[in-house]
Amino acid sequence: MKRGSWATVAVLLVATTIPHGVAVAQTGFNGVITFLNERSSGKQDTFVQYTKGRKVRFDGFGSSKGSMIVDNDAKVMMMVDPEKKQYITMTEDDAKQMQALMGPMMKQQSKKADPGKFSFAKTGKTETVAGVPCEDYKGEYVDDDGEKSEGEACVAVGVGFALDALTFNNPMIQQGGAGYDRMQQFRALVAGNKGILKAKSYKDGKLKTDMEAVKIDKTSPADAVFAPPAGYKEIRMADMMMQAHKAMGEHGMGQEKADSK
Repeated sequence: MKRGSWATVAVLLVATTIPHGVAVAQTGFNGVITFLNERSSGKQDTFVQYTKGRKVRFDGFGSSKGSMIVDNDAKVMMMVDPEKKQYITMTEDDAKQMQALMGPMMKQQSKKADPGKFSFAKTGKTETVAGVPCEDYKGEYVDDDGEKSEGEACVAVGVGFALDALTFNNPMIQQGGAGYDRMQQFRALVAGNKGILKAKSYKDGKLKTDMEAVKIDKTSPADAVFAPPAGYKEIRMADMMMQAHKAMGEHGMGQEKADSK
């Protein structure tokens, strides 16, 4: 894993390591939270989180224009692309099909992946972020080369970045693999109905804020917020994977024929 800010490592970890078959807990917060986010380029922008029950939507998270919707009741994840007027869906059944297609390759990658180590400890400090009190934790990540990244997170009860809501079934992570282990280490930080309101990392020996809640609206979002826009084309992730798998097979057969000549 490449070194970077502790908060960046954490956010990327959340977005990409979603273990299969893990129960999802929620902060219980229904409303809208606006976060200020500093990218690796130094540019500041915002992303917005909508939560209602076991549903969550992010606008601008990882992309300045797209949205991510996770419905943990229906077990469906959607990636909405307004530029192409389409959305990609992945259901639990889709995930199982992808896992069957890619199982051997994923197991091999999992064995090669760097598990690293996360550790967290209370600092004894508290803050108030967007009007909500939170408790500071210091986090440390050490990769297999012994290189260390450090930072802090301010954690609140019942509100914050919906870490666990993102833990939708993902066939790219095998239980017991390196990604699964990293995710389990990080999940401990938000156990017990908690969320992250601020994440900071050390740069040149000083703490800088990477992500911070700047506005919390306790108005419950409408159900339509968690549905794909009308008129958008649906693309299933499983269909994309099957097409890619078929193309790889045809390419392999073509190469065998060429080699035999």
